[in-house]
Amino acid sequence: MIKPYKGYENHLASFLAKTEKSEEEVKAAQAQSKELLSYTLPEGMMMEDITIDGPDEGQKMVLRIYRPEGLTEKAPVVMEVHGGGWVGGSLEIDNYRCVELAKRTPCVVIGVDYRLADSEVCYPKPLMDCYTALNYIYDHADELGIDHTKIALHGTSAGANLVAGLALYVRDFGGPEISLTVLNCPVLSLEYVHDAAFQQLKEYRMRAQKAEENVDYIYLGGYTEDTPPIYAFPGYCKDLSGLGPHMVVVGEYDTLRDDGMRYVNKLLESGVSCEAILAPRVGHGFCTVKLPLTEWVHEGIAMSLRREFDML
Repeated sequence: MIKPYKGYENHLASFLAKTEKSEEEVKAAQAQSKELLSYTLPEGMMMEDITIDGPDEGQKMVLRIYRPEGLTEKAPVVMEVHGGGWVGGSLEIDNYRCVELAKRTPCVVIGVDYRLADSEVCYPKPLMDCYTALNYIYDHADELGIDHTKIALHGTSAGANLVAGLALYVRDFGGPEISLTVLNCPVLSLEYVHDAAFQQLKEYRMRAQKAEENVDYIYLGGYTEDTPPIYAFPGYCKDLSGLGPHMVVVGEYDTLRDDGMRYVNKLLESGVSCEAILAPRVGHGFCTVKLPLTEWVHEGIAMSLRREFDML
């Protein structure tokens, strides 16, 4: 295998569930990855948190709003859903990405602090949190200073899974029209364990030894003999027609690569407008790291957002 781009190899090592590296090497990789996750809020950009009611009684949710300087009165908006395998992650890990998308488009970006999966929280609760946030953004467009006809979705890894499921849920049960759905390093089915990428990229696998320790097991609340619901794993949906435009980003060294590309083909076969980026020599979640290839991908996403927002 060709070596990953310089700077990404330690980012990849920080994701590994299994690794030939020593504990000290992994800790060093994680420390460097954390350093690379840093961000600078551009001059004039506002970042604030607001609290809204969640879908369950008494539940509260935090939305983080990024607003660049000089936006129009009713600006387009991107709802951003962070990754972390459904069981981890936070608004903090996507500050860099959200700042870049807000600045490059330009638009308002709103991050969603959905409930993480554990022994008490599983599907569909995180998805319903995202659905609630999307409807709040639409219903409070004037208050938020956004255009309710120009709403896009972006998610990474488990966040991309939630965003893909949300797009299907809105199609089937109603909700705001979505201008563009961006799936960044998505996990869309459980079939990726049979894919060439998973078999070939053994050193980059992110699976636990015990089934009950796998994050998809925790998210689903356990495995059954039944096929998972399509809103939990959209890759099982046989008919994707009726969805709005999609963009899918995958990394060459991501064991989920083929799962994402399979979804691209399924979208196109269903007549859904779709574009894809297969980023070379990088692995899962590469866009959280501030390096030249990431900036190129972020600019590509922003250009697609501008197109769908009729800003070009």
